[in-house]
Amino acid sequence: MSAPRQVQMDSIDETQVIVHHACCCCYDGCVPECNNIGCAAQKTLLCCEADICCKSGTPFLCCGCCALRCVAPTTCCKVQSQMCCCVAGSALPPDSEVPCMVNMCFLNCFPKLGICVSLGDMKKGASMQFQSESSASS
Repeated sequence: MSAPRQVQMDSIDETQVIVHHACCCCYDGCVPECNNIGCAAQKTLLCCEADICCKSGTPFLCCGCCALRCVAPTTCCKVQSQMCCCVAGSALPPDSEVPCMVNMCFLNCFPKLGICVSLGDMKKGASMQFQSESSASS
């Protein structure tokens, strides 16, 4: 018997986002395979999180299209939004969902050099980069 599938509490899958502009704690991007028509937003202030999702093909949140919940804080404030294939996010300070990035016109400079790099690949590259730097300094 397989384990029950865990429902994702996040309405926006930022790992699929191709970033086209980013400056430190904020980014804009697009999802190339946008199968969901609609919009979603997630706003977090310390431990309070509001989630709104009106996208097709997604499970209902606790109050239909919205949810309000307490979460373990990862940053002081964070906002993520999606309208069809356009995605934006900002966090202060940056966290795992909105990492520190520098990008202009799909050319990514930090944390991983590349063109049309997805946010998921950037986060993998950043964690490998920081791991190799910490092991080199040891």
